[in-house]
Amino acid sequence: MRLENASAGAVEPAMVWLRLSSDATVAQQIAKMRQTFPSQALVVLSDIPSDLEALAVLSCSARAYCNTHAGKEVLSKVAAVVEQGGLWIGESIMQRLLAPTDSQRPLTVLAGHAWATNLTEREIEVAKAIALGGSNKEIAAQLEITERTVKAHIGAIFEKLKVRDRLQLALLVKNS
Repeated sequence: MRLENASAGAVEPAMVWLRLSSDATVAQQIAKMRQTFPSQALVVLSDIPSDLEALAVLSCSARAYCNTHAGKEVLSKVAAVVEQGGLWIGESIMQRLLAPTDSQRPLTVLAGHAWATNLTEREIEVAKAIALGGSNKEIAAQLEITERTVKAHIGAIFEKLKVRDRLQLALLVKNS
């Protein structure tokens, strides 16, 4: 295990990076990191990433999981998302989290659920579309509104539901 951003006498970083090794379990490595950095956002890097390892990392309260060999642009995006309080996970794990329990039917969400109580009808439509994995552009086309309007609805939804990102919203909608 290698600790990144750790230097004696320095101001504690807001984010730390951990490159996983094969000499200990994910939980052991993260627990050791948490002894030194108990409250910092944790980004975990893996030489051989997998969905199962990603789930283990996220269940240990890490804020991001990605390939050690990711390019500079990707790592910059990871840092930006984590700095803003979001989660960074790969597309395959996102699909696994959002996949309907019955693969034969699409995700259906009724407006009567508690999460939808304070939302407008249009915000509910946008939230459902996000839960189904729609991009802003796709949602705009589907609802025949502009992307700017979609972004405004998303901002209002996040604020009303007290969620930080699309993943949290999708999990809230799907699991209601």
